[in-house]
Amino acid sequence: MIQFSGIGCGPCHMSIPFLKQLLTEYQILDFEFVSIETWSDNIEGIKRYQKNNALNYTFLISNKEVDKDYQAKEVPAFYILDKNRVIRKIIVGYDKGTTDKEIKDVINELI
Repeated sequence: MIQFSGIGCGPCHMSIPFLKQLLTEYQILDFEFVSIETWSDNIEGIKRYQKNNALNYTFLISNKEVDKDYQAKEVPAFYILDKNRVIRKIIVGYDKGTTDKEIKDVINELI
């Protein structure tokens, strides 16, 4: 799964506890997760964000090629891919509980 995020995005920040729990819950399965920062390229600010939120997942900075390939215009956007890395579902926005369930349901279908 890929999450396109923005460090100044409230819903993105709200999703962090769920994402951390998701990684713990699915760690024994062949599940991979990466978050891609789309709003900032300030390395020091992003490092602080990672540390302050104790992120247990990969947090990358987007570039023009990634922006062009994925066309993620809004954040958060969750791209759920199958084992062949084919995008099976895109979920835009985050609503605690509702989005959590939707993401888990899709992942469980693919596992």
